[in-house]
Amino acid sequence: MKQLMNQKKIFQLITVSKSVYLLKGQIEYLRENNIDMQLVSSKGKELKKYSPNIVHKVDMNRDISIIKDIISLLKLIILFIKEKPYVVNAGTPKAGLLGMMASFITKRPYRVYTVRGLRLETVSGVKYKILYLMEKIAMYCATDIIAISESLKNRIIELNLNSNKPITVFGNGSSNGLNLNEYRKENNKLDSNLMSEIQGQFIVGYVGRIVKDKGIEDLLKAFKLLENRFNKVKLMLIGSIEEGNSVSKSDLNYIMENENIIYIDHVEDPVKYYNNMDVFIFPTYREGFGNVSIEAQSVGVPVITYDVTGAKDTVLNNQTGFIVEAGNYKEIANKIEKLINDETLKKKFGENGERWVKSHFSNEIIWKDMIKFYEKKMGI
Repeated sequence: MKQLMNQKKIFQLITVSKSVYLLKGQIEYLRENNIDMQLVSSKGKELKKYSPNIVHKVDMNRDISIIKDIISLLKLIILFIKEKPYVVNAGTPKAGLLGMMASFITKRPYRVYTVRGLRLETVSGVKYKILYLMEKIAMYCATDIIAISESLKNRIIELNLNSNKPITVFGNGSSNGLNLNEYRKENNKLDSNLMSEIQGQFIVGYVGRIVKDKGIEDLLKAFKLLENRFNKVKLMLIGSIEEGNSVSKSDLNYIMENENIIYIDHVEDPVKYYNNMDVFIFPTYREGFGNVSIEAQSVGVPVITYDVTGAKDTVLNNQTGFIVEAGNYKEIANKIEKLINDETLKKKFGENGERWVKSHFSNEIIWKDMIKFYEKKMGI
């Protein structure tokens, strides 16, 4: 890792080390371009890829825990007093809140809050009020706000969270863009048993966490309709089943017992699976942006998503896929049927999506905007 001397430090905060994937290649690129980017996170094996002299370990709890959160806040305050970062950029919910509070208290010159999504969009009652207050405090403490999509920016303004502070969106949205070299159509080889199982089938695909907020229940309802209409349709469902915000027991049984559903736990390399899908379904109810959608399109797979914050920025409606009303699983089924019956349209959407992603969502588009942003803050 490049050692930068006599530079104003920039601290990038994430809550847990697993979130390093959100920054893949970013810290290295910025440092190679004379930006002294350093990382603050809870400890974890994922941090080993970075030089120890640019990593600062501060344990932060993902869930609300007042005592632990106060301890984390104090540790961040001590770290900022000692290291004196010129810019603090904090994202992911807990790191965002604690990072902005600590940088505000220690009077860091620039305090950048990166909003990757609004959890409050899918809750109500007391939980909504708590989450709203957390976002309001983080944005109050910030000098600058970054949103990872235009619709997320607009939603923040609608909810009056930003206190009239400017909101920046890098490039065309997304938190980090894609390394397009990793998304190649020839990367399509799966296990031989799986290949034989999907042979001659129309594959409806999904990649993501198996939770309610991601619209899994709607996806299953849509698939049940398709099963009644077609014989050779399978659902390829890829992702970890989580206990929090989990789907119903009956839906889990349906996933595990239905011979037309191929369930695969979380995978590190989803590209070869995208390349074996005919359509990708992204029925999320809330999102900051939704990289899986542009990942699928990058290898020519049409996408159907909901008209919700973040997700709607990832599809060109009727050009690279379809955007349908949130919750309308019947329309998801109808749009899939349209693609099953119209191979020409499916191919056209795929080609359009591939071109669109490659021209708008490469890593370097996002990263170059970041460099301009940081250079402006540092007076370079």
